[in-house]
Amino acid sequence: MKLNRELQRALLEELRDFYPRSSQSAYNLGGYSQADCVDNLMYLEEQGLVESGIKFTLNGSITFVQARITARGIDFIEDDGGVGAALAVVTVKLHEDTLRQLIEAKIQASNLPDEQKSGILKALREAPGETTKQLITKLVDLGMENATKALPLIQTLLQGGQP
Repeated sequence: MKLNRELQRALLEELRDFYPRSSQSAYNLGGYSQADCVDNLMYLEEQGLVESGIKFTLNGSITFVQARITARGIDFIEDDGGVGAALAVVTVKLHEDTLRQLIEAKIQASNLPDEQKSGILKALREAPGETTKQLITKLVDLGMENATKALPLIQTLLQGGQP
């Protein structure tokens, strides 16, 4: 069996046209053998993109009921990722104390004189929440202004490398 991405896309598009109904047309898609269609439908089913409707009997024969694309299959072939992409949004929240600790760690690691470090750290620890919020907003703005310097690091991390 050879997986065929072009055939898989054609199968998904064919079944999308019948959604929400099922169809037998995917088992004999024009230009492809039935065996290739079946193999690729089974693969797509294992990925959760279709319900293949393929049933194997005890004596080894195969029956075809009807194939149907799933909502996940539709989202997969849509350019915007569909509703699934909207539902997969991840919200990251950092507690104020965590952000203060991150800032403190950077100050400690800096090459500033110890007197200056301790003064800044004392002011940071005593700062009211609103001041800390403004500081963090300014630091994020500064980071975004210098994002081009961070792009090589971002690219390395996203490709699974070490910084």
